[in-house]
Amino acid sequence: MSLLEPQAPLGERSSRKGAVRPMRPSDVPAVARLFLKIFRGADKPADPELQDYLRTLTLESPSYDEATGTQVYEQQDGRIRSALLAVPMRFVACGNVLPGRLLGVFMTDPDKGAVGAAQLILALRPRGADFAFCDSASPTSCNHLLAIGGKPIPVQNLEWARSFRPVGALAGRFGERFLRGRRLGLPVLARPFDSLLRRLLPGEGAAEPGAASVSEMSVPTFLAHAPRLIAHYAVRPLWAEEELSWLVFLAARNTRLGAFTIRSVVDRTGEIIGCFVYYAASGRTAHVLNVLSLPGREPAVLSAMFRHLDNTGHVEARGRAQSALMAGLSLQRWLVFRHRAFAFVLTRLPEINDAVARGDVYVGGLAGEDWSRLLTDFH
Repeated sequence: MSLLEPQAPLGERSSRKGAVRPMRPSDVPAVARLFLKIFRGADKPADPELQDYLRTLTLESPSYDEATGTQVYEQQDGRIRSALLAVPMRFVACGNVLPGRLLGVFMTDPDKGAVGAAQLILALRPRGADFAFCDSASPTSCNHLLAIGGKPIPVQNLEWARSFRPVGALAGRFGERFLRGRRLGLPVLARPFDSLLRRLLPGEGAAEPGAASVSEMSVPTFLAHAPRLIAHYAVRPLWAEEELSWLVFLAARNTRLGAFTIRSVVDRTGEIIGCFVYYAASGRTAHVLNVLSLPGREPAVLSAMFRHLDNTGHVEARGRAQSALMAGLSLQRWLVFRHRAFAFVLTRLPEINDAVARGDVYVGGLAGEDWSRLLTDFH
């Protein structure tokens, strides 16, 4: 999927052939059909489920505002030929709360020229106190964002993959790539080989006495602790209860990746020092959305998380790299990095750009796009 994102003004931008304007509820069927045509190869009306999901995603955020929402390009004949999806999110930037937007799927009808795409890209240029970000930009989108002043977030273009049962993980990737997700008994064939490898090349083993441990975490408890666990970042999502609970609700609807799960990590005194959010799928890959931690406790949180995911039967775990996690990730065996997608910030505010340059920014997971069903569903 080719991903990109907009920073659009309120109102309309006119051109000889059409205009860029905020998306309206009446646009949902056209945008959903455009999505199917571009990303699913099906030029047909979208079913009610996709339309409902798009409406919720683009128009029902608690922080919704036309100025920070999805933008579409409407031709003079009234048809929607391009769209740049966005989810408004409030951020804390160096002590100030400001409206932000998560920039997501960019789509344009290839049969109707590139005017709409160009107009939407031009609308991304930041003005004044504008703040936008994305964590899913393709190489082409990366070039566009650099050209209009975007700043890449260090390290966050990488995905880490930690294997617990390497042969099973390889079988799973083979099924994803070549068998359209079907497993066809491959995991059963992989188990004896993984058992042998785990005897010959033991992993971490049991936790040391006094090591951090993993406990269940309810959604209300997560809503209360998550802002505290990222409060040390200069630039971070505000994660007010209403907004974060809405994101959790949407992320939990993505069942193709597994069961949406939250776990806390506690130290020997019972204090919550971190938590992690992931899609649980025993016998398959655990897709980790967020690893939250008090500063300096990242290695302990990561070690506890990986022990838990191994003990619950996952063949591997995957998640996005972040600067604060690199020390803890480097201590893990059977862990590799690979490019996932480019992460960018778009703003003219120098204090935010300085924070991005030193890696003092938190985006990704629930403050990103990896939970979106548009990435994995509606085939």
